[in-house]
Amino acid sequence: MRILIAVVLLGSAISLAAQDSLQFTLDDVLELAKRNHPIVKQAGLQDQFAEAEIRAAKGYMDPKLESSFNRKEYKGTEYYSKFYNSLKIPVWFPIDPKIEAYRNSGEHLSEENYVSSSNDYWQFTAGVSLPLGKGLFIDERRALIKQANIYSDIAEAEKIKLTNKALFTIVKAYWEWYFAFKQYELMQQSMSIADEIFKRVKLDYEYGEAAVVDTVQAKITFQNRRADFINSQVQLNSAKLALSIHLWSNEGLPLEIPERASPSEASSQWIVPEDSTLNKIVTWAAENHPEVTKVTAKKAQYEVEQQWNRESLKPQIDLSYSFIDAPISYSGFEPIDIGENYKIGMDFSFPLLLRKERGKLQKTKLYVESLEFDYMQTQQQVGAQIRSVFVELIASEQLTLQYLDLSRNYQRLLEAEIFNVENGESDLFKLNIQQDKFIEAQIKYLKVQTTFEKLKAELPYVAGLPYLSYLNMYE
Repeated sequence: MRILIAVVLLGSAISLAAQDSLQFTLDDVLELAKRNHPIVKQAGLQDQFAEAEIRAAKGYMDPKLESSFNRKEYKGTEYYSKFYNSLKIPVWFPIDPKIEAYRNSGEHLSEENYVSSSNDYWQFTAGVSLPLGKGLFIDERRALIKQANIYSDIAEAEKIKLTNKALFTIVKAYWEWYFAFKQYELMQQSMSIADEIFKRVKLDYEYGEAAVVDTVQAKITFQNRRADFINSQVQLNSAKLALSIHLWSNEGLPLEIPERASPSEASSQWIVPEDSTLNKIVTWAAENHPEVTKVTAKKAQYEVEQQWNRESLKPQIDLSYSFIDAPISYSGFEPIDIGENYKIGMDFSFPLLLRKERGKLQKTKLYVESLEFDYMQTQQQVGAQIRSVFVELIASEQLTLQYLDLSRNYQRLLEAEIFNVENGESDLFKLNIQQDKFIEAQIKYLKVQTTFEKLKAELPYVAGLPYLSYLNMYE
């Protein structure tokens, strides 16, 4: 009964080892990654990029203060002294207020620059400029601000894309570790059984109950099992290191998986959705997938540029009107009289061939049309990827159940064969065959199980759900 007792004791040892080990769940790993993973933190910088882009664009609306001073004196004569100051206050509407202050003096000033000495040579103007042609409905600064605001959608999509890619990589690494760990346990168990059988056969040989060839066969089996165990140990270490590179502390220091840590197959992260839910996922992804969002946002940016290029086909007609010494004057505030003391101007320009403007407009039209095709293709690809992964997921779920049942049946056969060997009704050759079949079935089960778990996470990944969470569909 030694073999059977060894198996029972081995099972107890594994259970105790599992109790002593530190359970390291996938939920724990992902939560740690969301807080500290460098790629996830890098993805978070996309929001700041968007803010910087918007701030830079809004800089075109910043008030602008200008000042200049020129003075000429020759042989004791002040030819001129010109001091100019202005404050421009751009606003969203195409009416730009402007306040100017002059202080001009000198014996050789032009009449245009002459300012009376009664106000200590100071003169103030306050007025506005208005484009009547190009720039009335949209100008370059408004176009840039609109495009910067749209860029925030691109930044958010890029953030989701980078984060999801990092998290999905971690998920795959975790399940590779899980597979390697379970394979290691299986090989350890198989080696222990082979070792116990080898010891039993040697003891039987010493008592004349077994032939020499039986000890050789038992030793070869043990050596093979030991080689498989060593190989599984190497694979486990590699898988553990592959997962460890994604673990970081709050202080930004790399972490390692503890020696006693073991993976858990329990995870509340993902489910196998129903067909009706699949349609919801496809519909959601068709509008919200990061790649779809990026194409949509780029198209919107080019549409703004197209609007500006279309506006550029109009002639440049800028009107300006300023009150002189009203409502601001040297002595204080003065009443406004539109018909007196004013400056009025008009600037006109118009390229006769408009080749540059028409070329830009044509290019933006082509970009918009190209992105429309890209939008359609991206939607189609996203939908096809989701449905393809879903089909694989359902098939993998069925395979997992099939291989689990198959593995259990082989385990029953192995236990029955061990029982027969104990009762002298079988031999080591048959026992080894049954053990090989059980190991093979168990490895197949572990492979399809880990594939199944990866596919459960891959479905929200290809759907572009933020943080691979289905909850985002119902927000």
